Amino acid sequence: MRRPVFASLLGLALLAVAGPMTASAAPAATSAPGDFYQAPSPLPAGRPGTLIRTRPATVLATALTAKATTIMYHSRDAQNADIAVTGTVFTPTLPWLGRGSRPWVNLAVGTQGLGQQCAPSKQFVATTEQELEPVELLLANGWGVVVSDYEGYTAGSTPTYVAGVSEAHTVLDMARAAASVPGTGISAATRWATMGYSQGGGASSWAASLAPSYAPELNLVTDVSGGVPADVRNVAESLDGSLIGEGLQLYALIGLQQAYPGRFPLDEALSVEGRATVASVKAQCVVQTLASFPLKRFSDYSTGQTIQQFNARPDVASVYAENNLSTRPAPAVPVFQYHAALDEIVPIGQARALNQAWCAKGTPMVFSVVPGDHITGETTGLPGAVSWLADRFAERPLQTTC
Repeated sequence: MRRPVFASLLGLALLAVAGPMTASAAPAATSAPGDFYQAPSPLPAGRPGTLIRTRPATVLATALTAKATTIMYHSRDAQNADIAVTGTVFTPTLPWLGRGSRPWVNLAVGTQGLGQQCAPSKQFVATTEQELEPVELLLANGWGVVVSDYEGYTAGSTPTYVAGVSEAHTVLDMARAAASVPGTGISAATRWATMGYSQGGGASSWAASLAPSYAPELNLVTDVSGGVPADVRNVAESLDGSLIGEGLQLYALIGLQQAYPGRFPLDEALSVEGRATVASVKAQCVVQTLASFPLKRFSDYSTGQTIQQFNARPDVASVYAENNLSTRPAPAVPVFQYHAALDEIVPIGQARALNQAWCAKGTPMVFSVVPGDHITGETTGLPGAVSWLADRFAERPLQTTC
């Protein structure tokens, strides 16, 4: 199994530092002239998961196993307002030979960067997408795969990075929208799994948590989540002053300000230099960002506040509280959660707390500690994750660690 593209790119960066399923009966629209990623303005009304437009995509790494389609669809942001979101549908080209109809995996991707060029659907086509490894592995098992770009990658917008409700909505609506893509064969009986690592592990966990209330018609059978940032406040504070984490901390603060306008006053806490830094970060992809902020702290960009002081503001703290997965409803399906033993970016303690909270609420779970740091943890955890998916799709007996 090859090492993720992200890991090798991170090495270069560190060297640089060191030196129902359809939601609407409306017909699917095809691609429009001009920029595919420019959402219609005004956005026509549409139920969550309704397709806005589609176009064929050429993804060389999966060309022999799947037909790729880039889509734009309706979803809802953290305030439940209608938004346009893009993503990719990978429809397997070989017949399904397993039990029942073909299962599908709703893959939530890890950190991409805040620049518009970082959208996963664009990077799949450009062959730069770090999540190609799990996509290829899932397709090799005969399962269909969908990947949302999340909120914020349509032209002129900003990603709402790590905003849990927004991520859950966009992931779940991606499954709804895929049902309207010709050739997928998705129906109300289709078995779905949510899956993700790092930011994606948070997004897939949020999707599994909110699925019963937001998308009850979705036949979700399991969730697989690795490196989960369950407590965003804890993660943001742990990254302060780290070798490569300050840029990710800024991503989280920018994303939450975007998702909760008027409630997360990042801009007013920043110095002139800080505001210029944020503007620069919004145009970057993740590898560039990781290389740009070694050993920096939030106080280097604020008007003097530490990250702890900023996070203690009542308005800021309330947003963090709403984005703490441990306080949210536990999934109604079995969950496989894994975490790297030496994770230096997403603390394992807050991930264990999520596992304990959901076990206490009755969710059948397995918590697996895998070798490696945060970056390598995705690869070392993939075999166990895929084996879990195969067992759940085959309805094999379940054992838990709760």
